[in-house]
Amino acid sequence: MLKFAGDLRRLRRSAGSPSYRELGSWANYSAAALSEATAGRRLPSLSLTRAFVRACGGDVGDWTARWRHLAVEPEPADDEPPYVGLRSYQVADAERFFGREAILASLLELVAERPFVGVFGASGSGKSSLLRAGLVAAGGRTAVVVAPGADPVTEVAVRVAALLDRSAVDVRAELAADPAVLRGLLRAAGDDVLLVVDQFEEVFTLCAAPDRSWLVEAITHATSATTRVVIGVRADFYEHCGQHPALVAALHRAQLMVGPMTADELRRIVTEPAAQRGATVEAALLARLVADVAGQPGALPLVSHALVETWQRRRGMTLSLSGYTDAGGVTHALARSADELYEALPDGLRTAARRLFLRLSAPGDGTQDTGRRVRRAEVDTPAALLDRLSAARLIILDQDSVELAHEALLSAWPRLAGWLDEDRDALRAHRRLTEAADTWLAHDRDPDTLYRGARLEQARQLLDRLNAREREFVDASVAAERAHDADRRRALRRLRRLVACLVVLVLVSAGTAVLAVTSQREATRLRNHALSQRAADKAAELLHTNPLDAAVLALAGYRVAPTTEAHDALILADAAIGANANRDNDLGHLIRPPGDRVAITLEADAAQLWARDGSGWRRAGRLKPINFPYLVSADENRVVTRQSSGGDIMWDVTDLDAPRPVPLPPLPLVHSLDTHGDVLTAVVDGEAVVWRSGIETRLPGTGVEAAMPLPDGTGAVIVRRHDGDRRDVEVWTLDGTPHRTAVLMNADAPLEPTIGPAGHVAVVNHTTSRLVVLDVTAPATPLIDVILGPEQRLVTFSADGHAIAATGRDRVSLWDLSRGRALLSLQAQGINFTLTRYHPDSGELHAITAPTDTVWRMDTNFDQVLRRACTRPLTVDWPTHFPDITPPRLCP
Repeated sequence: MLKFAGDLRRLRRSAGSPSYRELGSWANYSAAALSEATAGRRLPSLSLTRAFVRACGGDVGDWTARWRHLAVEPEPADDEPPYVGLRSYQVADAERFFGREAILASLLELVAERPFVGVFGASGSGKSSLLRAGLVAAGGRTAVVVAPGADPVTEVAVRVAALLDRSAVDVRAELAADPAVLRGLLRAAGDDVLLVVDQFEEVFTLCAAPDRSWLVEAITHATSATTRVVIGVRADFYEHCGQHPALVAALHRAQLMVGPMTADELRRIVTEPAAQRGATVEAALLARLVADVAGQPGALPLVSHALVETWQRRRGMTLSLSGYTDAGGVTHALARSADELYEALPDGLRTAARRLFLRLSAPGDGTQDTGRRVRRAEVDTPAALLDRLSAARLIILDQDSVELAHEALLSAWPRLAGWLDEDRDALRAHRRLTEAADTWLAHDRDPDTLYRGARLEQARQLLDRLNAREREFVDASVAAERAHDADRRRALRRLRRLVACLVVLVLVSAGTAVLAVTSQREATRLRNHALSQRAADKAAELLHTNPLDAAVLALAGYRVAPTTEAHDALILADAAIGANANRDNDLGHLIRPPGDRVAITLEADAAQLWARDGSGWRRAGRLKPINFPYLVSADENRVVTRQSSGGDIMWDVTDLDAPRPVPLPPLPLVHSLDTHGDVLTAVVDGEAVVWRSGIETRLPGTGVEAAMPLPDGTGAVIVRRHDGDRRDVEVWTLDGTPHRTAVLMNADAPLEPTIGPAGHVAVVNHTTSRLVVLDVTAPATPLIDVILGPEQRLVTFSADGHAIAATGRDRVSLWDLSRGRALLSLQAQGINFTLTRYHPDSGELHAITAPTDTVWRMDTNFDQVLRRACTRPLTVDWPTHFPDITPPRLCP
């Protein structure tokens, strides 16, 4: 043993004598454990030996053989550990679910009082375990537990059908036709039914907009005297819930926040399951573990995994500090066990494992990365590898699905986090391709849903990671593109033959010369048009990596033929270049585009105010404690923030250096403010509530889904739902006795209003994606009536009320309301536009892009865009991008 330890010391010297602290950072072991391994007092564990040798660049195989000559490592116990590892506790685990008795009692009390309850908490805080092993296992109710996934209609239908012993196909058809059917189905299931929608954040990360709207409507209307609904939501998606009026109303005074466990609660989750198996836990281990995770709300899955690994290293029936240290502790146990399994795989299976883990991940847009549950049909991973990863508790295999054992893997396993960081853009493109392939198959392989142009070229770069369904989609897209190109070439050949014939005819008749020239010009125009579009597609691909080259290529394409595609590509490239030099982007995590006097960024413990200082910004006051700011008055003197506890605070920021809280009524969630922040509106129990001059007024009638004050505070606009799906957009006066003065419009679909200056109201129909902007004084004639792109639901008026912008995912549009015409309509693949602000004086539309929170300035003055493009270096590879043409002059 002494020789073994001495050889370890010599191996360290041959590696350049790194400090034990340095070795620890490479090996994922503490410096003390590595130093002890070379002391010779006892044989280090095999896992510690391998990590030491690997960090020093030694031959792991040789050292493993030497270790086995000295001792046989204790075999892991073949009995099931008393801890669940990364996965959440299920109903069947209720007997070993400890430490959450107090918050479970609060949850049971809240569910008894309220028909709809939201449970919020950080990833890894134990929400799923609380809902399943706590709430559901408490019994007394018929329970239905569902996670939305990418297709919530099917997920709900399958579980409800099983409860009613009916065909899932029939139930799904009923639910898809009308989300209100869910209420009746649950009532038919029993006299006391509990619907638990766990991992509700999936509606924002995996679901398309129609499915998201369907689920929100279905569950918010499913409650009754016999049915309770509880949703579990990751805390960083709280703001997303606030964008749905029906959820806001349902969650009023019905929220529970799951925070970090106390030291006593942590002791119970460690000691009680072990005691059930007749095992003991060393006091030193207990103290160390509590110290390691104190105050960390998302550490529970890491604790549970570390305890599983410590159980495998126990001596007799004692869980020891040395076993915990050998396992890597809370900090390194997960990374070490995942790395050891991955490195033991053959090269081919390593590649398959990497592809699987990336497929089970969804990169966040302004939020943390999330896990992604996928259908078995989407996974072509060898069954043996799936079983191996499942046995290691890194993934969960169900009959029809595969998912990560816990999202903690995304941050606690450096190898996976590195894969995500180096492959983030490609991963987002892959997720979009998966959705597109599913859409194509769902529409009976409709050729109109296939990829083309830049999207197809990007998809072809992903071929090595695609499954069979996705490859079929890409192959069909390639075939369609080739067929389209062939048709275009045939058309050009026909034109050339026509021109040739006409040239011959010109020798016979001079009168045909004009026709020949005209045909030649048409052929040239078609060719140039196609080349310009192709250049625009290529420019779109370069936006992320080289916006300067994208701008030059778009400019050249526009000069060859002034197509809409080249025009838009040049504006986007100009904005991307400006974003890199924009001083607004030095501020940090912007929550909205900077205003005329204030910008707001989100920091670790507060919202930071920034005041304009010449052409730049300076730090001003801080708003704390907060979760996020979500409302700013039009005059930028009032800000409303929401705390993690669920309460709101209004701030007077007239003096940006000394913001002060302003008394706020006990409203569930403030929907909107008037221009000066003096009038507030909210929806409480289906009623519109207006708070003005310290006086609360409830407008008559129920069924209200949204309420917003007019800018001058004299009136309000509300959306009211009647029987069935019919909604009315109503205008109410607040002077004297409140009464309704007009019904602006109605529709049989969810409607989302936005109030702008100058008495304008914008209404988005969530079913048809129709945007209508009305003047409340003359609603009969819409200022604009347009169809938005997919997910394009965020609308913002300009400060003067004469323009409106709409954003969503990769689309941004801007309309001039005084003329009723579009100023911009852009699509930037791979860019996620969120909030906007239009500046009429400069003609620029400022948009925040996620997840980088970068401000893009898109100029509506195209002449200015052209002038800026001509001030930059202009080098074009004409033969490659524009073959067979004479290069035109790019700039005057």
